[in-house]
Amino acid sequence: MNMLGLTLHRIAFTVPVLLGVSFVVFASLLLAPGDAARTILGYGATEERVQALRAELGLDRPLLVQFGDWLWALLQGDLGQSIALGVSVSDIIGDKIWASLLLLAASFALTAVFGLLFAALSGGAHRSVRDRLVTLSMLVLASLPPFWLGIVLLFVFGLQLRWFPISGGGIMDADASFLDVARHLVLPAVATAASSLAVVARVTRSAFIDAMGEPFVLAARARGLSERRIVTVEAMRNVLPAFVTIAGLQIGYLFGSALFSEIVFIWPGIGFQLYQAILQRDFPVVQGCVLAIAVVFGGGNLIADLLAIALDPRRRG
Repeated sequence: MNMLGLTLHRIAFTVPVLLGVSFVVFASLLLAPGDAARTILGYGATEERVQALRAELGLDRPLLVQFGDWLWALLQGDLGQSIALGVSVSDIIGDKIWASLLLLAASFALTAVFGLLFAALSGGAHRSVRDRLVTLSMLVLASLPPFWLGIVLLFVFGLQLRWFPISGGGIMDADASFLDVARHLVLPAVATAASSLAVVARVTRSAFIDAMGEPFVLAARARGLSERRIVTVEAMRNVLPAFVTIAGLQIGYLFGSALFSEIVFIWPGIGFQLYQAILQRDFPVVQGCVLAIAVVFGGGNLIADLLAIALDPRRRG
């Protein structure tokens, strides 16, 4: 099967997943305790006003009918109107997505670069003191929840040492400098990337250990190549497909972890907007944000699969 066929096959598989995720989230929001109309009007509103608003917003219709209407509008490029803000959901997501993608890109860069680096340091020296130290460090990092790590980083490096800003507000303004954006980005990116970095390092370490036991490594040593070259060049060729696959799978997880980082650091992205929309029971905004996250997750997996196949032709077919 050629790359075009593989791409179409992956996309065809992704679309039903996105629809399933959308329906589950849609149903969960509507069936959850509480009433969006009463949240908007306040708990002092009369029942008549609440019911009138529910009818106006279409919340009194059956679940499947509401989902069908939302899906039909989505196919026409319309994500609906925000219940709380009264503006287009597409405009809200369009304004917020760039901040989230910036945080995702920085977090993914940290995950990929340091995950591969720690894997090479550990897997290239299996059972050494260095290997044990790196493995222990990665185990600790993998166990740290993003929101907890974010609070610790904010307290230590933001409030105590004052090395970095504690809030991401204003970073997407047109007059914000590159250095200012970078300073605001450091702490949320580290908090978001830490757990994924550890996962990438541990999985890629195993690939390095397997590669270092292959006959071509023994042949390289017999030719007098240095251990550094063997690890960074010879073994790296066999490790890259596994690395690309696990790193790509982390894109969706990173985007999910960014939700917590955005809340902790008040980062003006999709995650913080989703958090506010959940509190306001703003169904269209929640649905739009979740759909955006699912698209990024599916797109990341698709790109990772295609890159892994391109690096390892044996996976084709």
